[in-house]
Amino acid sequence: MKISLKSETVRIALFVAALTLALPLGLEGMSGIFVWSSPFIMLNSIIILKSFVLLNLLGITVLIVSIFKNRFFCRYMCPVGLCCDKISGFNRNRISFHKKMPSVGPLLAIISLSAAFAGIPLLILLDPLAIFHGTFAILSDELSFVTVISFSGLAVLLAVNYLLPDIWCSRLCPLGGMQDILTDIRRRTDRLIHRMPPVSDPYSPARRYFIASGIGIISGITINKLYKPSRTDYFRPPASLKPSSFNTLCIRCGNCIKSCPTKIITHHTDYGDLISWMTPEVTFVNGYCLETCNLCSTVCPTGSITLFSTSAKNRIFMGSAEVNFTDCLLSRNKECDRCRSACRYDAVMIVPSSGSLLMTPVIVHEKCVGCGACAVICPTSAINMIPPSSG
Repeated sequence: MKISLKSETVRIALFVAALTLALPLGLEGMSGIFVWSSPFIMLNSIIILKSFVLLNLLGITVLIVSIFKNRFFCRYMCPVGLCCDKISGFNRNRISFHKKMPSVGPLLAIISLSAAFAGIPLLILLDPLAIFHGTFAILSDELSFVTVISFSGLAVLLAVNYLLPDIWCSRLCPLGGMQDILTDIRRRTDRLIHRMPPVSDPYSPARRYFIASGIGIISGITINKLYKPSRTDYFRPPASLKPSSFNTLCIRCGNCIKSCPTKIITHHTDYGDLISWMTPEVTFVNGYCLETCNLCSTVCPTGSITLFSTSAKNRIFMGSAEVNFTDCLLSRNKECDRCRSACRYDAVMIVPSSGSLLMTPVIVHEKCVGCGACAVICPTSAINMIPPSSG
């Protein structure tokens, strides 16, 4: 892609901004805000959720500008595009078969958006910002071989672009392809308005777009029927969507992990549950879900974690707690009420034990949201956290 010197300066500046916002630098609500600028992620999310939040205006703005400025996002904003251009430059003279390969990016965009109407954002993980942020998500959690391999998308793209220069941006990227569709629509509209003769095209894009739409809808309906909800014997962040929607809409960007002040959100790495692979999971090891925090919902660019206010947390159930009284200090006639003191939802009561003079902690399940505060503070680990039931 030919880029002017001025455009190159803007690209580098925005790349630095995107990189800064992708790294786990403790930026809280600003973590990963660059992801919101992707119109491809924005449209998939709005179609699935049928809802709109204020930060979606970033994606909408880019979408509108792209109608009048061909591939605006690619030319100025895309960090993956900049990386691919640089790596392609080392080998741009290579004669490659893909030069004559038709662009499938627009078709991939239509397939994904069409499938989203059937409930499955089929190719949302191919968005370049999802790939870019996934690369740096490995730094927000315990580094391991598994996470490095799982988030190696950018490294793979760079290797492919070295061997086949420019193939990702010019032929494969669904976000770039979506911008090409907008440009094509604008040009055809201009020709109609100015009563110019249509351009002869033996390969009608309208026909290809129609076929791609059918493939997307059929794929979405078929996958929805065949898809079996994953088991839920683990905890999701508060206000997460139901498993079937969460697993397909989450782009594994790691924003919620980076922003969590108590570091209780981690990547899900259960080999027996691959559909949920690398989605966020809550573990009550070193902390609990603060009653004053809603950061995970404010930084989620897809709505996999529904936006909520802290005042609503007493109505958002992540799971529940269960007391194993035999391990409780009260069962040994030792004074302790840490669980009751730690609970900010008045969900723990200390009452007389039936048939004895002992006192026992009781969980009021109607009030317990499963925040984990009681379990973390219990000195004998007598409180177990129970995930929500499957469904």
